[in-house]
Amino acid sequence: MKILLFLLCCTAAFAQQTVYQSFEVDSGGAAPRGGILFLNTFLQTNLRKPIAAQATGVGGRVILSAIVELDGSVSDVKIVNSLRPDCDREAMRVFRLFKAWQPGIKGGKAVRQQITTTVLFKPNPPFIYNNGARVSYYDNDKKALADSSDKARYKQEAPLDSNGLANGDIVVYKGKGGNWKEEYRIPFVRQVNESQGASDESTATIGYQSDGHRWDGEVIQLTKSGSIIYKYFYKNGVPTSEGVHYSSNGLVSEKREEFDGGFTATSWYDNGQIREIKVNNYLSPTDKSFMSSVKGFWTPTGQQLVKNGNGRVNHKQQVRSYSSLLPKTVVTEEGAYENGLQQGIWVGQYEDKSFYYEELFDKGVFQKGKSCLLGGDTIRYTVLEKVPEFKGGMQALGNFLAQNLHYPPEAQQSKIEGQVFLSFIIDADGRVIDIDLVKGLGHGTNEEAIRVLKATSGRWIPGHQRGQKINVKYNLPINFTLH
Repeated sequence: MKILLFLLCCTAAFAQQTVYQSFEVDSGGAAPRGGILFLNTFLQTNLRKPIAAQATGVGGRVILSAIVELDGSVSDVKIVNSLRPDCDREAMRVFRLFKAWQPGIKGGKAVRQQITTTVLFKPNPPFIYNNGARVSYYDNDKKALADSSDKARYKQEAPLDSNGLANGDIVVYKGKGGNWKEEYRIPFVRQVNESQGASDESTATIGYQSDGHRWDGEVIQLTKSGSIIYKYFYKNGVPTSEGVHYSSNGLVSEKREEFDGGFTATSWYDNGQIREIKVNNYLSPTDKSFMSSVKGFWTPTGQQLVKNGNGRVNHKQQVRSYSSLLPKTVVTEEGAYENGLQQGIWVGQYEDKSFYYEELFDKGVFQKGKSCLLGGDTIRYTVLEKVPEFKGGMQALGNFLAQNLHYPPEAQQSKIEGQVFLSFIIDADGRVIDIDLVKGLGHGTNEEAIRVLKATSGRWIPGHQRGQKINVKYNLPINFTLH
């Protein structure tokens, strides 16, 4: 019996390891859930073309082979046709992140299957990359030139690491014939954030700021270990709608792309399965408020619940718990979309039972709702969310700051002017807590700005969400101007 049992175990293990070719499985074989189009979208969204490859402008294909496992992941990823080593490594990195395969079927059962796939690197205009910096040349009118020809009058050096991330001051030189003299530089800013990232690591925001300490261009938030949390694009200190968010495993969780009059937001699950496609239209050219329309929604296993804006969803999302016992929980939300807009009754239930809500929508417009904390009374509301407000409004806040802010003598003597940027939380009682210095001026101005901000505590009307008072993070610039 022992020998027979051993032989049976060996046979089962051997059968489990069998890998089939595409012609050996039933119709079609292994395929990405949602189709090849969504796989290619995933690959192109997540590929980070190595900076050395970008510099050459190279384009081409990396062909990979792999085994699709029963759980939808891939293993034994190998290079079949190489483009160049750095691109090969990047192609393998991204392809391994996609774990939303439908396994091959043989005899009515899922089986392991060998596949091949192509990862495309699109060509780009080449550029000069020397000693860890992208070098650009411009003529006397500051028009870009292909190289350091006789027409070149300006040279710009922008330091970039091997992943294409900024890591030093941008320096602009003026001159000609190889005789260059520094004209000015744009300082590289690395701002350490005391708030915590998704993985509870400290974070840092990197990028470039204008003279008014306002972000400009690409701004990136990183974990302490260097993983990207998000990329946003700023214009004159204001974030545009362009941006990319990343999951802790390194894949893109959401990508926003602008179009005339709004932006599209596409999101993915951690396994690479597409989650949602949402179109957001601005309400007016000057107002960045928008109306969202959901075009498609999928489950983590690839089932499409909303198609062409119509369907019913039951989805889960991690949120902050209302319970003091757990910091986070999962909310399950259920409701219908018609023509891309929320319609009828929507219900949300927190997994830890700490909160429940029920809301009515008509063509995407919130009508009314009711919510209940565990052990609490039911609250009815007609406003979905409301931000904190200083009692009396922004004018009253400005008057309070003007009357109570004292210019530090040291700053006056040194003729220091500008803005101190503070981040803080207005808690559910209207108090100011957790003040962080985002950008300071020094010479006593930072301490004075914090002092006068603390003096506003208790003078705020707290923010509300679904009828409940909540803590809300707030940002405030405090001006120091000499008269």
